[in-house]
Amino acid sequence: MSLGLLVSGLAEILRRPLASAATIGGVAATVFVCGVIALAVVGLDGAFARGQGVIRFQVYWQKGADAALVARQMDWMRALPGVIEAKSFTPEAALAVMRGSLGSTAEPALPGADNPLPYTMLLGFALPAEDETFARESYLRLAGVDGVAEVRYNPAAVDAARSLGLLGSRAVLPLGAVLALLVGLVVGNTVRLSLLRRREELDIMRLVGATEWTIRLPLVSGAAATGLIGSGLAVAALAGIWSSLARELGAAPLWIDLSAPPLWLWLALIAGPTAIAALAGLAASLDSRP
Repeated sequence: MSLGLLVSGLAEILRRPLASAATIGGVAATVFVCGVIALAVVGLDGAFARGQGVIRFQVYWQKGADAALVARQMDWMRALPGVIEAKSFTPEAALAVMRGSLGSTAEPALPGADNPLPYTMLLGFALPAEDETFARESYLRLAGVDGVAEVRYNPAAVDAARSLGLLGSRAVLPLGAVLALLVGLVVGNTVRLSLLRRREELDIMRLVGATEWTIRLPLVSGAAATGLIGSGLAVAALAGIWSSLARELGAAPLWIDLSAPPLWLWLALIAGPTAIAALAGLAASLDSRP
């Protein structure tokens, strides 16, 4: 009996396709907008967290440096104490990255067989606490390597990342509460109003002897399904956009590493609106009572 009532609530979505599509679209749009903000905050917070305490050096070798010697020197640099990230580029790899970044329109301006780009390497060191000389000593150590033409680093960026990371961590909880409230209000009211349009139908069911349980259960299951479908569509769109954005930002010239959003965020974006929609369905059934 209960299973039949649940299924009848789900079938109601198909019986009213236009009205159901409008409600699902409203839920999906709300979850999508709030999800974009949540993903931006989580992504920035993660990037700032990874950036805290990390100092990066870009090492340039002299043009025409011996490839075998450079390879050994790169291995030595990767093994230095405190190195937590390392990316190396041969002149050919650097030119390929440049082509990919600038596109085919810049091809005539790019060098041909005589590649002027040097061997390069990007090194990230974990910054020791209360060690003000570490950055300078590391710079001098890298710059002193035979064949290295230039070493660049920006210690001010570490302080900026620490400040922004602190700001981001303090903004996460209040912003999350605001987003949750926004989703609750918009999704709940959207579903509830769509169900209240069926007040006459519910009154007729009561007149023919239907119990409150028989009326409420289909409403709740249908509302939950509406929330699940709408939030699922929004999460699918968000996942696709995030994946595309991560690929674009992770390539040259930005090299921004966006880690995947946590699983709990995806689950919250689906489970939260679904639960709210179910509660809205229950509220609509209570409001429809004479």
